Amino acid sequence: MRGRLLNGRYELLERLGAGGMGEVWRARDESLSREVAVKLFQPEGSRGEEDGEDREADADEPVQLLARFRQEARAAASLDSPYIVAVHDHGTDNTDSSRPPTPYLVMALVQGRSLDRVLRASVRASVADALRWAADICRALETAHAAGIVHRDIKPGNVMITPDGSAKVVDFGIATFMERAAGDSRLTRTGQLPFGSVPYLAPERFRQEAGDGRTDLYALGCVLYELLIGRPPFTGTAAGVMYNHVNDAPLRPSRARAEVTAPVDRLVLDLLAKDPAERPADAGTTLERIMAAAESLHDGAAARDVRDAGAEEDPAPEAIADAVPAPVEVEDARPQPSAVGKEATATTPPPPAPRRRSRGRRLLLPAALALAVSIPAGLGIRSLTAPDTDSTPASGAGAAPTVYEIGVAHSYTHVGAGGSTDEYEKSEYTQFTTQQKRTVASAFSEALGAKAGSRFRLVPVSADPDTTSREMLAKHPRMLTVIGDTVDFSWVHDTDEAFLPEISTCHEVAHAGGAFAIPADEARQGEAMAEYLLDRTDARRVLVAEDKIWTDREDGIGTALRRAGMTAKALDTGPDEVKSSQIPELAAGARADAVVVPSGSDIPRWAAKLRTDGFKGPILTQSAPEGVCEDSEERARAEQSAKSIPEGVLRTRNYAGEPDDNLPARGNQELYDGALALATALKKLPATGSPTSLRHTLDREIQNVSVNGTLSEVSFEKRRSARERPVWFDRREEGAWSEMGKVDREFEPTKG
Repeated sequence: MRGRLLNGRYELLERLGAGGMGEVWRARDESLSREVAVKLFQPEGSRGEEDGEDREADADEPVQLLARFRQEARAAASLDSPYIVAVHDHGTDNTDSSRPPTPYLVMALVQGRSLDRVLRASVRASVADALRWAADICRALETAHAAGIVHRDIKPGNVMITPDGSAKVVDFGIATFMERAAGDSRLTRTGQLPFGSVPYLAPERFRQEAGDGRTDLYALGCVLYELLIGRPPFTGTAAGVMYNHVNDAPLRPSRARAEVTAPVDRLVLDLLAKDPAERPADAGTTLERIMAAAESLHDGAAARDVRDAGAEEDPAPEAIADAVPAPVEVEDARPQPSAVGKEATATTPPPPAPRRRSRGRRLLLPAALALAVSIPAGLGIRSLTAPDTDSTPASGAGAAPTVYEIGVAHSYTHVGAGGSTDEYEKSEYTQFTTQQKRTVASAFSEALGAKAGSRFRLVPVSADPDTTSREMLAKHPRMLTVIGDTVDFSWVHDTDEAFLPEISTCHEVAHAGGAFAIPADEARQGEAMAEYLLDRTDARRVLVAEDKIWTDREDGIGTALRRAGMTAKALDTGPDEVKSSQIPELAAGARADAVVVPSGSDIPRWAAKLRTDGFKGPILTQSAPEGVCEDSEERARAEQSAKSIPEGVLRTRNYAGEPDDNLPARGNQELYDGALALATALKKLPATGSPTSLRHTLDREIQNVSVNGTLSEVSFEKRRSARERPVWFDRREEGAWSEMGKVDREFEPTKG
């Protein structure tokens, strides 16, 4: 396809993205000697069959389809607004005579990033930026609606953020064309959802009602909600989200983010009204309300924290920006071609042979707890620390403030981390580590603002069990904590090493030796399993396929099941020591009507044997504890192992899933929530003090944190695990994991 010349004028240079509509290419306009973006359309309706089902195609259909395309393209080209990506030209190409003519649009090549990519990098925006971008989208809609054009697919992927910070909307008129190309009766004929992106579709779209400009306003409300909170108003399976859009009210934004003012709350909820008549009348009215809501940010106590997050008046902290600049202004480490439409997707080569990743601290947990208990209170905490090399920060009128370091951790096992020469591995590693820093910087910018944030610098560190905390602090004497993929750190088990607190956003295990954990731990997952079994099944007796040493701990799955009212029995030995022939006997001996096979046990073997023997009850397992930070090799290994898991097996997942083909974005929400908690604790540190004393103060302050994250409240219980984190349930069906929903609890906003 590269080098193809469309109608003798537009040479395709580089594919920038691909999706359901077709492909987006960077191209050269030979006639005007300029680079443009070309979108090639391949609508399903242009073929003689759809979804494998033959349909009778009218002989005139291609002609009618191309006529519709020309009509929509001319309408889109007529829109004149600085907030709409300009359409320069349109046409059809007949280079391949074996296929129907390919329609294409020629658009301005926009410098910047899609709002979808901005959200993946920053998780959520400052309230000021969210309103500013929503206002720009509204200005685009006002122009289009005045011309009688409804977009019908407003979503982050169709909004570009330019280097000057303004927003531009792409693809006006395209959704209408694509929907007609797919067939007006698509929903009723095939059972598919209407054209568009489900998280942003208005209720009337699912009811197949005629929509107008207020349909776009509903989608704008969904986008604004995601900008403010870090997720769309409804998440989960397509069918579940469709039901939510039609029937359920979203969580009030201010309940998930305290600095959202009452006018912003009302604006978002009015845009998300189920009845179009209850939404703002038009885009102009909505724009006025956005501007009024923006003014509310500067109105007294209601805006006391927003001034720290607003990008226009209060940019990202300089010290943080040194490590990774403000999220909106910085591109990803991988090549970032300027484009209109979806981001480029690289072809991924098959991963090399998988390797087994350590289960981290879990096997060492009893020793860590024993050490913590054996140290007398108030005795020798400093004796465990590295020598103070900077006992007192510089002071005086002319002295520069001390800048402390925050380690952003990644595993030494991540592909590409060891200086691999493989281009894909190097690219994946660069993307992952760059994304980590950018996400933490975004959360710090929101929580700390410029003045407080200037005290801290983000430093990438490798979590390597061969590197002790004493060695880490010798290299970084002003480091206060580490956050991120800390699974492979082992220093807390060595009493001779320095104390360095950490927040693990990839692993569920926390303990008194210094580690806090963001993902739902086994106790929380056990609660969720019990809730599912009690509410959805008749199962009341559970066999936990794990050694009772683990499952009957205070924070074990068995203990959580019993507290919830289930009868749970564990094994007297390790699950790997159980022969396959013994599995049915163990289930029968426990009189189990459900079986839980925790992570680390051989779920394919247990599940297959139980089903083969005729066990009819629910079988549950867990995702890998550190699955949120798995690299491509580890995911490939997990997918290979899962192939032999029988249909119908359920699993709990302690992290929000992300597309597998976007490695850097996976785990962003957990990392962002952990960074918010850390930044909130950093705000409580005294103005002066040695790094050693500040580390211990920080450890105590983290235990008192309560902040509203993107997924739920973040606060830590006595086990130092985040309380009441959501747990997702997946079902094994058709050879893949399919999300069923999640067990979550609403939370109150942080009190000022």
